[in-house]
Amino acid sequence: MQQPESAPRAAVIMPAYNAAQTIERTVRSILAQTMGELLLIVVDDGSTDSTAAILSRLREEDGRVLPISVPNGGPAKARNIALDAVPAGTEFLMFSDADDLMAPDALQYAIENAAGADLVLMGYTILNPDGSIAAYFEPRAQYDASTLGGALGRLYKANLLNQVWGKLYRADLVLGNSLRFPDYRWGEDRLFIFDCLERAERVTVLPECKYQYIMYPGESLITRWYDRKPEICVEIGRRTEALCRRFGVSDERDFRYMFMKSIFSCLTTLFSPHCTLSRGEKRTEIRRVIGDERVLSRSRDVFGGIAVRTLCAVLRTKNVTLNWLCFYLVARAGDLAPRLFTKLKHQK
Repeated sequence: MQQPESAPRAAVIMPAYNAAQTIERTVRSILAQTMGELLLIVVDDGSTDSTAAILSRLREEDGRVLPISVPNGGPAKARNIALDAVPAGTEFLMFSDADDLMAPDALQYAIENAAGADLVLMGYTILNPDGSIAAYFEPRAQYDASTLGGALGRLYKANLLNQVWGKLYRADLVLGNSLRFPDYRWGEDRLFIFDCLERAERVTVLPECKYQYIMYPGESLITRWYDRKPEICVEIGRRTEALCRRFGVSDERDFRYMFMKSIFSCLTTLFSPHCTLSRGEKRTEIRRVIGDERVLSRSRDVFGGIAVRTLCAVLRTKNVTLNWLCFYLVARAGDLAPRLFTKLKHQK
């Protein structure tokens, strides 16, 4: 059994909840990294399946696996617990979900090409249940505080700032600034990335896709209803406005586009099978969202094509019944043509 003799060069953080079907493959993809000086911290977030037993066995095989078991509290709390467990002297951090895959050279590629950056944004792919693959990446570039503003909107719209995985973080950036994930079950990744951007002296973008997000059968991007999502969307909107001020962004249309996509998602998930609200409660939720002045203000002058502009126009009517019908139809379209829906959802 391998045992790290000193602080690892990189710590990979992974929350896991009932991940018995996937976690061994994911863990092995990380342990197979060509840059072997790593510690994999896996927080078992109150799993009720055999996740803990699998992690215990993997720990016996390879001492670079550090399992931590905690009561269920969500991925944000799990990641924070892992951050507290990172050994002093660790140079880099990376995050992974428990059902995805990292390319064997992901860590080495990011570290060798970081160019002194505090934050490295890599490309990634999404593997859909039908076997199709979508890639998300931007050309290689380096930015500092004086140049990041010119690229920030494009990076955000390219879906490179929404997820905590697929990135390399200098440990001092996160741990030295005591950065932690807010206790949400949606949007916490994005807010964490914003915290990092505000403090990073240099950001590097790398084009190679070294992380694969896997969509499993039955999983849908429009089924994740969460009662706090609208308020988090508004908070994200405030934070992007602050980022624009911080980095001197004069044209905020890309940010408005991303904000409105999040609002559309809030309204669409009201019609997912997982939403337990009554008809009256759904109408109340729609009224609350479309009555928010920040939502109405940000819905004007948005990029994104005719579909986005049409949805924004419907929202600005402030008519609850019309918005109900419109987003009900969007939800049904997602059920009938999930691949097309995903493409539209992630279009630049």
